[in-house]
Amino acid sequence: MRPRRRGDGLTVPALAAPVVQLVVRTFDMGGGVGAKDRQLAEASPLLAVLGTVSDTLHDWLLAGQALQRVLLVACRHGLQASYLNQPIQVPMLRTKLQQLIGGGFPQILLRLGYPSDEIPAAPRRPIEDVIQSAPA
Repeated sequence: MRPRRRGDGLTVPALAAPVVQLVVRTFDMGGGVGAKDRQLAEASPLLAVLGTVSDTLHDWLLAGQALQRVLLVACRHGLQASYLNQPIQVPMLRTKLQQLIGGGFPQILLRLGYPSDEIPAAPRRPIEDVIQSAPA
């Protein structure tokens, strides 16, 4: 991923820049996680919030399905994704993020962008370890 000044990759649109700055300032709860998340958010070409209308088990399942689609489409287009979990997992921060996005219930905060270097695929288990055939 590359910042705007490098001239390539995804960039943060001018209208999104204040939101990114607010996210970074609001969610830095000190210590290593907040400082690391701040650096990650500031260097992110795009921050995306996946949210739901309510916060029930059914909504969580729908959010998971939506996340699957987002990640698969992103991968098809050569994008990489990573999660910023602190604003979702810390109740006070989740409330602030909810206010920032104008309502709903944030379920996932993602960083999306094109990698600057080739990233090797994650190791996978053999198919025999994950699929079982039913007897005929």
